[in-house]
Formats: sequence, C-alpha cells, structure tokens
Amino acid sequence: MKQYQFMFSYERLVGNDVENTFGSLSAKLKNAGYIVLSFVDVKEILTKNFGGDHPGYYILNVCKPPAARDLIGENEDMGLLLPCKIVLIEKGEKTRVMMLRVSELAQKYLGSDGKKAMVYEEELISVLDNL
Repeated sequence: MKQYQFMFSYERLVGNDVENTFGSLSAKLKNAGYIVLSFVDVKEILTKNFGGDHPGYYILNVCKPPAARDLIGENEDMGLLLPCKIVLIEKGEKTRVMMLRVSELAQKYLGSDGKKAMVYEEELISVLDNL
C-alpha cells in the first residue's frame, strides 16, 4: 500500500479496516517486544459526546521498556516524547496508519543526534510495513 514519510512522521495506507488493523498491529507490536500502554478510541468519545457517525480513529501509546531506558538514560527530556504514538484512522475499507518520528523531534528540540531513537523507530516502521 501507499507509504508516506514526512520529517516528523511515518505514514502508510493499509488495505484492512481499522478494527482488523488495530488487532493485527497489537499482536505484531507484542511480538516485537512492544507494549500497548493505552489507547484512545476517539470515535467512541466523539459519538458519546456529540452523537452522529464518526470514522474509526485510535491513538495508541506504545513502549518498549529497554528503548525507554536507553532513550531516557541518554537524555531525561526524552520523556516529553515518550511513549511512542501510533494513530489509526478509518479510510473506508482501508486504514491510514501514522507514527510520530521521535528521532526528528529529539534532534530539533532536544539537541539529540537521534541515533538511538532511530534504531527503535526502524523497528516500529518494520512492524507497520508488515501490516
């Protein structure tokens, strides 16, 4: 499927609906050593508070404990950028999947070279590419 890469994010369009993508992503993250710390079901919140029909939209906070240890150990301010965020947005029968590129933000705002963050980003990108 289509892939996009902007300075601060990595994005692709997956050929599954948002619910199946959520399930598949959760399993693949677990297999890669990541934990889904929490998720926000934005559709549920919008429907509950405003009614109407809203597209599926999830925000996931994911963490790999050794990565958090490494990144925060290098620069305690990295906690501002963690846990990693992955967003799933329903696009008809497909799902737009986006991930924040912590390395880019760390370089720009925290004075980090971003190399350690890039290692873990590449792991997450590999997971997203295999959806």
